[in-house]
Amino acid sequence: MLSTTEAEHVAGVVGGKKICWLRNIMLELGYKVMGPSQLWMDNQSSMSVAKNPEHHGWMKHLDLWYYWLRDEVERGTIEPMYFQTDNMPADLLTKSLPKPKVEKLREIMGVVL
Repeated sequence: MLSTTEAEHVAGVVGGKKICWLRNIMLELGYKVMGPSQLWMDNQSSMSVAKNPEHHGWMKHLDLWYYWLRDEVERGTIEPMYFQTDNMPADLLTKSLPKPKVEKLREIMGVVL
């Protein structure tokens, strides 16, 4: 079973790959991509793993391709950014939530009834 940090890191790798794919599409279309793209994460431990190779000692058993994200951060392609868990709009699509939380996240997403 994966720890929360491991699961969030794996999700970050998937998100990071999509960011790189989109950056490549933009380049193919003739747009110059300036600076790192922001990857919003709500787990500070997984952000530490992505930013600092010293924080991965207890995750050494993961396949090497999961360390791809750390390499992209070091290259300056991706910048992990912290997104407060209470304001994570994706939770609306992935969890059962009480009505006030649903309304708050719906508002953040801009979904109007």
